[in-house]
Amino acid sequence: MKKVHSIFRLKQFSLMLLMTGVLSLYAQGIKAQEKVQEQKAQTDSGEEEEGERSDRSMNCGGVERWAEKTLTDALEHTVNFTAVRQTVKQMTLLAAPTPSTSMTRTAPIETTTYITDCTITIKKAESDNDYHLVLVDADGSTTMIGEIPDPACAAAASSPFVNQFLACRNFIDAHVASGNVTGLSLKVTVKGIGFIDPPHGQTGAAPNNMELHPIIDIYFTSPTGIQDEAKTLNVSLGPNPMINSTEFKVTSAYNNLGTCSLVVFDIMGREELEVPVPVMANNTIDYTLMRGDLKPGVYIYRLKNNGSPLYEGKMIVQ
Repeated sequence: MKKVHSIFRLKQFSLMLLMTGVLSLYAQGIKAQEKVQEQKAQTDSGEEEEGERSDRSMNCGGVERWAEKTLTDALEHTVNFTAVRQTVKQMTLLAAPTPSTSMTRTAPIETTTYITDCTITIKKAESDNDYHLVLVDADGSTTMIGEIPDPACAAAASSPFVNQFLACRNFIDAHVASGNVTGLSLKVTVKGIGFIDPPHGQTGAAPNNMELHPIIDIYFTSPTGIQDEAKTLNVSLGPNPMINSTEFKVTSAYNNLGTCSLVVFDIMGREELEVPVPVMANNTIDYTLMRGDLKPGVYIYRLKNNGSPLYEGKMIVQ
């Protein structure tokens, strides 16, 4: 009788172990499913609008058609840089090819430079460090996207249009707060190259998936259409190219300089150094940057004010 009772208890114990294992596997499955749903929700909500970039070694630059986005692709020479004036609405009605993440530059949209008068209503700082701008037509009914690559990222830094990227981002930094900003009403003229981007939940996307990417010029326009050249920030760097040192001078018309630093990136987008720079009277910087360990080459420098980008430029070391 004792033997039968022992066998019965052993079976009960084995059954309990089995049920515990099944429940554990079930709980793991629920957690895995919840994680997948959470990732999907993030993608659907646009929080990771450029999801293909998850395999980047650093938070800088994209993967899908990054060469076309920075004008460093093999067909960049086919682009006609004589700008064609179009409204945002006209561009969103153009017949566009079916978007693909592996397509090469496709005529005529992606070989045409467009110029348009529009209103910027949203600025987003993308996960690839691009500036993502929502451009609205004059009547307020139509939107499309314009993007400015980060000139400190490798492909953008090596692009023949890096100076244009720098100037465009400096314009945005001068007139728009850092990070994600909504509720803007900046009436500007924008010039950029046509680009077809596969839909992935982008804010402000056009129905034909067309963007201006990259933007290569942006400025305020007066009622007469004359470019507004008023400057709020004067920056100079000299000598440039430098041998042993260079003097970095900044004057702000807004007296808005706080805690500032100078960051230097190499042409591969790697940060070489970041040094604090002294500010006088909240509007002036006069700082001598020593060459130190910088090797001969081209560098991108970035002035940061209270941790946010304020100005970017190109520096050459001999």
